[in-house]
Formats: sequence, structure tokens, C-alpha cells
Amino acid sequence: METGLRSPVAKYYAYKATEFVSFTAAIWILFVRSQGLSFAAVGALNSIWWLALVASEIPTGYVGDRLGRRTAMVVGTAIIAVSTVAMGLSSTFLQFAVVYATWAVGQTFRSGSDDAWLYDLLGETDETQEFASVRGRATGVGLAIGAVTTLAGGVIADATNYSVPFFATAVVTALGIPILLSVPETGTTGSDFTPQKAIRVIREKLTRPPLRGFVVYFALLFGVVNMAYIFDQPIVRDVALGLGVPPSASNTAVSASYAVFSLAAAAASYRAGWIRDRIGIRRWFLFAPVLVALAFGSLPLFGPLAFPAFIVTRAITNASVVLGNQYVNDRVDSVGRATVLSAAGMVLSLAVVPFELAGGVVADVVSPAGALAAFGVILLLGSGALWAVERPV
Repeated sequence: METGLRSPVAKYYAYKATEFVSFTAAIWILFVRSQGLSFAAVGALNSIWWLALVASEIPTGYVGDRLGRRTAMVVGTAIIAVSTVAMGLSSTFLQFAVVYATWAVGQTFRSGSDDAWLYDLLGETDETQEFASVRGRATGVGLAIGAVTTLAGGVIADATNYSVPFFATAVVTALGIPILLSVPETGTTGSDFTPQKAIRVIREKLTRPPLRGFVVYFALLFGVVNMAYIFDQPIVRDVALGLGVPPSASNTAVSASYAVFSLAAAAASYRAGWIRDRIGIRRWFLFAPVLVALAFGSLPLFGPLAFPAFIVTRAITNASVVLGNQYVNDRVDSVGRATVLSAAGMVLSLAVVPFELAGGVVADVVSPAGALAAFGVILLLGSGALWAVERPV
């Protein structure tokens, strides 16, 4: 990598670290459930999150292309820091709903813009082929650091209450703002990129091969694996209690498990460049749904299988996001890059909504493990059908 890019890339790593640091990852759902909400209500809240993402993805991506990717990332980071504090102070469904929606808007300011910023930074020295490696390493480092804070968050929650980890996370998140203000802007921005041009770019890129089939296929995988985040904390806690962990240490046990999940995800993300070179994006996305379906199908068979199942799922999910962004970036021009990435993100977000709504209902009737097993079958059948209709990758 060129010497001139080392400092901005190093700061990108630092920014991604503040993004992934979270004292709340392992206790988020437990916190919401502790307020008396059912799985169906949790599914509804998560659906509000994803619907807010859908509604704001394209507008915030357009802001990133119009005003600058760095500016959009700063705004998003500030919104998320404030929302994290508000989350720790919430206790009713309505309060949670407002926080989820606001947080989602903040996330969309960052989601398309950060990848567009990095890709264009690498493009300044014709190193865009390194996107998966740089993005994957940054994500891997962030997840590894996040694993430590995840474990700490469970310990803090057991020692104090559920709100304190949210306040601690907000402080770290806010550190991303001065880091972002110290990096250069990248890409083509300006008043010549109108809403009409943005719509035309989206239509040209996402409604035709090769991105049309890929985005739909990825949306199916993304929808099913993200539904699992409603259930993994309660499942792991129940397994831990069944193995003899005292209730007073249950949050710590879940956090320790989450730390392991994060480390597995970190390793997979860090090696995304290796996966691209050795396995290939096409073969990766061919087998990813099969592995997820097998992992989910094992859950009702034997409780402790939840640990390897969630490790596999986290690793596949995080590596797939990095490789998927490489695939899309390679097929989009600099002008409108953040808008197209946000539009693709909108499709992914929209796909999660029906799975989380239906999954919450099924889990209340059957069990969380049974719901994941059932939707693993749906993933397997659906991905097979998409390969039969149009080769997605």
C-alpha cells in the first residue's frame, strides 16, 4: 500500500474500532426482554429498525455523495452516540421504538458512505483490489476489540444494571467523531449530482445483471442470519443455565459466549481477502446458505450445539458482508457509489423485516431454536430456487 495512504487507512482502522466497540452486544435483547416485552414485540422493534433503515438508506447515501462521505459518517456517528444513551434510559415499547428508528437513521449515514470513502481512497492509487483485505482487516480488528468489551459489558450488567453498558458504549462511539474529522474527503461530490441522476444510477446498476440477482440472493441470506440475533442471547443463556451456571452470572456467561462469537467473526472478516483469493466470491456465496442452514438445523437436536452453530453463523455473516461490498463496489463508478451501496443496503434491510416479524411469532409458539431451524430450511430452499432462476454471482 502506498505510503501516502497509510495514515488515512490507519485512522480508518481506529474509526472502525470505535464502531465495533460495544458493551451492549450480549445484553441488548436481554435488556429489552427484562422490561416485559415478548419475542413478538422484540421482533416488531427490530422490524422498526429495519424499516427505518429502508426509509433512510437512499436519502442518506445521496447526502454522502452530495455533501461528502466523511460528513455523512460524522453525522451518523453523532446520532448513534446520542441514541445509545437514550437506549439505556428507555423502558417502554414506544420509547424503544423511537430509539430504534433514530439509531437506524444514524446507521444509514455511515453504512454506504464508509465503504464508498474507503474504496475511493484506495482508488487514488489504483489499489481497489485491496478493498476486501483492508475492509476485512479493519472489521476483524474491530470485532476482536468488540469481543473484549462485549465480555466486559456482561460483567458490568451483572455488577450494576443493564443501562450502564449503554452509557459506556456511547462514550466510545463519540470518539469516532474527532477521528473522522482528521481524515481527508474522497470521491466525487458536488451539486451536479442531482436526485434524478441518483435514481438513474440506482436503476442502471441494481435492476440489471450482474447486481440484480446478487442483491436479491444476498438479501435472502442476510434476512435469515440477522433474524438469529433476536434469539441467540436467550438461547445461549438457557443453555448456560442448563449447564449449571448460576442466574446471577448468566449475563457474564452470555457475554463470554458472545466474545467467542465475535472473535470467530473477527477471524473470518480479517481473512476476507484470503477467502476472495483462495475460495472466490462465487463459491463462497454458493456454500454460505448451506452452512447456515445446517447450523440452524442442529439447534433443536442438542442445546450445547448452539455454541458452534452461532460461531459458524457469525463468521459467515461478517465475511459475506465484506465480500459482498467488494463485489458491488467493483461494479459501480465513483459518482453515485454511496447511493448505490445504500440502495443495495435498503434491499438487504427490507428483507430482514418479514423474517423477524414471522420469526418472533414462530418462536413464541414453538421455541427460538425451532424457529431458527425452520427458517434455515427456508433459506436452503430459497437460495436453491434463486440459483435455478438466475445465477446470482
